[in-house]
Amino acid sequence: MDKTQFEEISDRLNKILKLLAIQAVKDQPEEQAKIALLDSLGFTPGDIDGLLGKKTGRASKVLYELKKKKQTKVTVPKTSSSEHEGIQGPTA
Repeated sequence: MDKTQFEEISDRLNKILKLLAIQAVKDQPEEQAKIALLDSLGFTPGDIDGLLGKKTGRASKVLYELKKKKQTKVTVPKTSSSEHEGIQGPTA
């Protein structure tokens, strides 16, 4: 296979990949969900911007906001066993 054939095959595969990516996110109602899904599939933020027709940097900003939101979620502390005194579970 020569360089021209390789480039033609590569170009066609890239087009197929883009079509599949667009198909994968078409039912996602929110931009954030589309971006998160494409990110989880391994697309770069630049690729995501191109696929969704967004300005350069939009996907990076959304991914940053999602990561920041995920880190600031409040976790509920586990209760200690002393709080459940008198409550017995099933016995063997």
